[in-house]
Order: sequence, then structure tokens, then C-alpha cells
Amino acid sequence: MADMNRNLVVNVLRAETAMSRADLVRATHLSGPTVSAIVTDLVARGLVEEVGQGQSSGGRRPSLLRLKDDANHVVGLKLSGQSISLVMTDLRAEPVYSQVTPLPEGVAAAGPLGRPSRRETAPAVESLCAAVEAAIASSGADRSRILGVGIALAGAVDATSGLCHFCPTFDWHEVQLGQPIAERLGLPVVLENDSNALTAAEQWFGSGHGVDHFVVLVVGAGVGAGIVVNGQLHRGADGAAGEFGHIRLGDDGPQCSCGKTGCVEAWASDRAIVRDLRAAVEAGVPSSLAQAVASGGPTIAEVGAAADSGDELSQKVLARAGEQLGRGAAALIDVVNPRLVIVSGEGVPAGEWRFGAMRRAIARETFGGIVPRIVMHSEPVDGPKWARGAACVVLGELFSTPTKQSLVGAM
Repeated sequence: MADMNRNLVVNVLRAETAMSRADLVRATHLSGPTVSAIVTDLVARGLVEEVGQGQSSGGRRPSLLRLKDDANHVVGLKLSGQSISLVMTDLRAEPVYSQVTPLPEGVAAAGPLGRPSRRETAPAVESLCAAVEAAIASSGADRSRILGVGIALAGAVDATSGLCHFCPTFDWHEVQLGQPIAERLGLPVVLENDSNALTAAEQWFGSGHGVDHFVVLVVGAGVGAGIVVNGQLHRGADGAAGEFGHIRLGDDGPQCSCGKTGCVEAWASDRAIVRDLRAAVEAGVPSSLAQAVASGGPTIAEVGAAADSGDELSQKVLARAGEQLGRGAAALIDVVNPRLVIVSGEGVPAGEWRFGAMRRAIARETFGGIVPRIVMHSEPVDGPKWARGAACVVLGELFSTPTKQSLVGAM
């Protein structure tokens, strides 16, 4: 109960510029002595500071308090197949430092067209820890004021235990990542699915801020989603909520990275689009991207640009992928009933040829005519935004009630 009361005070302070102790009593409905004891502890721990005096209502002018957000930091990282993006933020999720570190040869995963091959976890753990250490040294941050580290990666992860059940990028199965990193750094760590991290970013400072029910459809090399219900990020019992990319759309179809056939991801991911376009070009279908195919490409941005320029094959492949994406998304929308749908991820540059078909499929497939009441839009994303989202996940844990915290190795 004491921890819950403390977190209640911290959350109220986080939402305000400055407050007196009397303001906190009124806002939290806690007793004056309880608030005073909590504030004394938070000041001693360097999380809260006095910032002058407020207006008097007849007696002595009250001291004003604020969250010491600029002196305390969290670190967020996005582990992709080729690099580690890192962002350090203050307690209001404002970035104070960022860096991108390429993964060493032997640690990096196969390229976007290659099938994932298993990588050992120890070199990846070392690379992640080295990135954090380099950021602390380069930024000049006080290590004692780093309150936690968030790590976002693709796949099913258990934020409570730090266990990665499955990561398709590196072909990891049932590996412990959170605890080794926490022990190596001596800092609390939270492991998170990258779609959930991106959703946290939208909830803290993006289009999802203040929206109680929304979904982020994340489209790139894979397909996934982050889900917010009643203002809370929904992870599921094992951290695998939102994996709508592995809904099967039929008994046949392309093989998916998960081993099944006919999944949404196998039909609609960036990898699937490039695969289908390359197969068509190699079979003799004319396309302005023939040279790009011969050179080992194209990228999803090049496919989108070719479609905009009139390339019929690119238009056809993108529309088919969008149709299948919309079918899968419609099933998710029927279950969650969101007010807002954000389309994000590396695949956004594919543009309207893909997402127009997706929206039409959603309108056709969803139940009960709810689509007109849903706001839909797309947003591009880069590595730093993913990493900032991982930092937001840490902040969410720090400001949640103790019964919901998922920080591994918290001190």
C-alpha cells in the first residue's frame, strides 16, 4: 500500500508543473502526514524537488514541488536485424541523447530477403550492454540517475520475466535476455515487443495520447500490432497479444516465418511484397524494377515509388498485399473495437496502393458498420522512435502500480 500511495503521488506530480503538499492531498485524497512522508522520501531520493513558493491563502506561503524529470533518465533501445537504435529520455519522455550502432558481423541477422538463421544470444547481449555503456559515457549522464533500460525487439516476449519466447529476427526460442542484461549493467531492465514499444510511444506523445481504445498496426518485415484498451497497453498473458500477423487467412498460401502457411504476414509483409515482385519479374512479367531485382533489390520504398509512377506489377502486388492485410486487420478490429487505428512501421512508404486496398478490405470485412466511427491514419517510423517507445515502456512501469511492474532486476 505504501508503494501504491507513492506511485499515486508521483503520477499526480508528473501531470502538473508544480504543486504544493496541500494540492497533493486534495488530488490524491491521501492524508496530510502520508503525503508529507512520501514527499520527504522522494526528495531524499532525488525524484522530486522544491521549486519556490506558491500563493498564500492566509498563512505561510507553501513550498511548490515538481518531478525532477530533467535530472533522472531512462534508456530505450530498439534491436533490429542490423543495428541498435538508442534514445535516452527524461521522465517526461523527452529525448536528451540518441545514437545508432551497427551490429557486428556475426551478430547481425540476414538481410530482408534472407530467411532468419539462429544467432547466439550472448553476442547480442554484449552489443546491447556496450551500446548503453557508450551512451552513458558520451552523454555525461549520472549513472546513479538512470532509472531503467527498455529493450524492444520483434516477437513474443514476457516483460515480467525478461524471457524471449520467440524472436523471428534472430530465430531465438525461449531465451532469457532481461536478467543477463540487468546483471551486466546493474540497472533495471524491461524487455518489450517492438509493436508494443511503438504503441507506448503513440500513447505518450503521438496520435494515441489521450485515446482510451486504439490499435497500432505495425507493418514492415513482419506484421504485428499494439493494443491499448481502457488506456492500458494490453500485452496478454504471455506477452504475445497483438500477433495478428499470424492469423491464417486460409488453408493454403505462402509459408510464414512462424512455420505455418497462409498467415497475414506471409501474404502482406514487406518481405512478402518483395518476394512476390521478384518472382514475377524473374518469370518474365515486365516491370520498371527489373534492374533493381537484378541488383538484389528492390526496397519497399522503391516498390511504392514505382507504383506511383505507373508500374502495373508494383501496383498489383501492393494491392494484393493490402487486401490480405485488411482482412487480418478486420478480424483484430472486430475483437478489440478501437476508436483509432494507426498504421506504422517500415512499410508505410509503400503508400496508398497498399493501404488504400487495406482500408477497403477493412470496410468490407468488419462487423456491424463500426468502421465509419474509427479514425485511421498512417505514420512513418524510424529507429529512434522505436527506441523512444522502449523508454516510454520503462516510464510506464516506473509510474504504474507495483502489482503491475515488469522491470527485471529492479533495485
